[in-house]
Amino acid sequence: MKSLLGIISVCVFSLAASAADTVTISGKVTDYKGNPVDSCTVLIYNPDFSEAFETFSDAQGCYALDSIPKGRYAAIAAMRVNEYPRLLQVAPEDMKLEFWAWNVIADRDITLNIRYDKLELYGTTAFLEYGGRREMLIYTRPMSVTKVIAYQNFVDKADAEKNSIVTVEPQYMSFEVYADGEPLEIYSVQPLTMQDKGNSAGNDMCYLLQVELPQDIYNRDAPYEIRVVGHNSQYNEHGESVYYLEPPRYDWKK
Repeated sequence: MKSLLGIISVCVFSLAASAADTVTISGKVTDYKGNPVDSCTVLIYNPDFSEAFETFSDAQGCYALDSIPKGRYAAIAAMRVNEYPRLLQVAPEDMKLEFWAWNVIADRDITLNIRYDKLELYGTTAFLEYGGRREMLIYTRPMSVTKVIAYQNFVDKADAEKNSIVTVEPQYMSFEVYADGEPLEIYSVQPLTMQDKGNSAGNDMCYLLQVELPQDIYNRDAPYEIRVVGHNSQYNEHGESVYYLEPPRYDWKK
């Protein structure tokens, strides 16, 4: 009997330890009218950008990635795969681009609600500028699905990105920024032209946003969800992305 109780105790302890080493990432996928999006692929990428875990949203737009090992992941991407332009599986008016969340710090359960449309904000990264200015800088690169489709060879991704302008010009681009759902003031938006390998001016536009810091950033010991929302007025395209920002006091390492 003692041996049996010992085995049961070990099993219970092992299960508890295993649960303590994993997290759940869950949320809801909607469009920009608030309608749930079913059959949306939600994919987690490892630090080397290999695919780690995948799931799909249900009829209510809900998804859950359970038993995810604690750690740091490069990104989460989400969209209905058949809506991707280069697959040519839906009509052009139904084509969309991905939602991305970057620097995913899976040290606890995460609720990540996803909205995606026809504007992709790629590579979004937020970082602090230490010192008296008390501000945050955010990089992002917005891409328009309308511009992708308009390029005659858009099925060839490398050719399209090299020879066409798929990003959005400053006169059409506007942004909003939120920290855990609370709006942050944007002090300035600086458009930048990315250089190609030959050090000549390229055709890609990216942006550097100068934003106020969250009020409690120096007293907080958990990551922020920094959400950047973009609008391309030229084609009335919407999109957003997330970056998980570590405040100065945060010291969890995995």
